Amino acid sequence: MNITFVCTGNTCRSPMAAAIFYQRMLEAGRGDIQCRSAGLGAAEGQPVSANAVEACKEIGVDIAGHVAHRLRGIDMVHTHLFVVMEETHQKILVEAGMAKGQVYLLGNGISDPYGKDLEAFRQCRDDIQKALVDLEQFVFNDATEVFEKLKK
Repeated sequence: MNITFVCTGNTCRSPMAAAIFYQRMLEAGRGDIQCRSAGLGAAEGQPVSANAVEACKEIGVDIAGHVAHRLRGIDMVHTHLFVVMEETHQKILVEAGMAKGQVYLLGNGISDPYGKDLEAFRQCRDDIQKALVDLEQFVFNDATEVFEKLKK
């Protein structure tokens, strides 16, 4: 299964969420789940936020090598599930033609820490970690059924 985590600029939330979730999947023995991240308005090649790197490093997740990637059509073709950080992102993807069941809002939305201090990034990281519990439940239990319906 290919999962793409989506935010706006792809320098904070989605790279953090993708890397944390991927590490959790590896720890759960689910190497079959691939995680990427992209931004709806990303400036290609922009480095990840230093505070995002630090917040993830504190929990043993390395995102230092990440560079921003703009969501493209090819990503939409190869992605089974989009995990978005805001309802606005969800609306944009559904309007672009993705099935509503293929776009998953993480938690009740994840606040953007862009331009804020390290503490805001720690809070964002912690919010992501809490919300990933429900995403794991969805991926392990419900996603297969959703994808089977999409194939029909």
